Amino acid sequence: MKERSVIDYLRAIGPAAIIAASIIGPGTVTTMSVLGASYRYEAIWIIVIAVILAYFYQEASIRLTIAKRKSLMQAIREQYGKHIALLVFLAGFAGALAFEAGNFIGAALGMQYLAPFISVSAWASILAIFALIACILGIYGIFENVNRALIAIMSFAFIITAIISRPSPGTIVSEGFSFKIPGGNYWLVLAAFATTIPPTVPLGISLFTLKKYSRTLNNEHPRKLIGLSLFDLRTNTIVMGLITISIIICAGTVIHPLGIQIKSAADMAIQLTPLLGPLAGALFALGLWAAGWSSGLVHIEAHPSFLSDALGIPDDPKAPRTLALKTFIALFPIAIIYLAGSSPVALIITAQALNGIVIPIVAFVLWRVTSNKEYLGEYANDTAHNVILGLLFVISTILAIRTFLSLLKII
Repeated sequence: MKERSVIDYLRAIGPAAIIAASIIGPGTVTTMSVLGASYRYEAIWIIVIAVILAYFYQEASIRLTIAKRKSLMQAIREQYGKHIALLVFLAGFAGALAFEAGNFIGAALGMQYLAPFISVSAWASILAIFALIACILGIYGIFENVNRALIAIMSFAFIITAIISRPSPGTIVSEGFSFKIPGGNYWLVLAAFATTIPPTVPLGISLFTLKKYSRTLNNEHPRKLIGLSLFDLRTNTIVMGLITISIIICAGTVIHPLGIQIKSAADMAIQLTPLLGPLAGALFALGLWAAGWSSGLVHIEAHPSFLSDALGIPDDPKAPRTLALKTFIALFPIAIIYLAGSSPVALIITAQALNGIVIPIVAFVLWRVTSNKEYLGEYANDTAHNVILGLLFVISTILAIRTFLSLLKII
């Protein structure tokens, strides 16, 4: 097997970067800002665990995709049939609809900061329709480089601000790893967990990995491509984790002492003022818009492919079913936003938490598919991977049940 070069590693960056950019959306920014503003650093330990589990959640999917030269959804259909594949699709689809509501309302919060004479609901509708048109016409790629640049600038502004705001390292460690549930708020904890490990993540990383290596899968040794893909995954998981924790530290250091309850983009933008001063609001608004709109595009584009793989039919971007599904994914969340009638920040956190309730379904099926040695051979999970994926299933299940019972006031 030919030795990998630095150029090979750099060229490998891609699928995990797309997933990381979709994760660092308005849901992450808003949920982490609220956690930091309300409970300072108490949620850091939760995010550390979630980020580690997110890595293995995607690693198993990458390993299967490259070893079998097919998507995770195709593998699920082959092993368990269409009915289970459709169940996984519907679980991810339900989570995606909630996630999309958070994406578009987050993007709308950013736009309302820049143009306050238009309501958040109206901005969300405009952005969703624009995203749908861009996907149908195939011109969404035109906006991606600009959006990624804005997301990167906003994201690294959090990291720099987390450093220059000079939080106490001792306090970060003592509070951040106290292993307490912040304020006993399981709903907010589930939102934090789900925004870091959305249920569609293993399906998405599989789809984008397959597309990236479609021309080389038959010519390269699987171990080489897995190694390159895991470099991409490790790099972007570390960056995602740093950004996520930095948002908590920024909000905990800058906003928490002010006693501000976050209700708008302007409230969240306060945490960047140590670095950007009066420019904090504008940059934060643009970054929030870019993060929400880009993440929204990813979900609109990916789900028709998930459905085709679940049913075992060709993935046709021009088929009526594809256009209908894209339209539903883009517009249904807008109905949720109008019907909910709640505050934008509360809606985003609720969307993330609802997303978390379906994680156990996808986590369990992923675990079982990738542990099948008859199917994957040497690429099946070893004992350590089985323990970690089983732990992900158990944690997500307990958290979802605990949150649900809390809402019913049973416990």
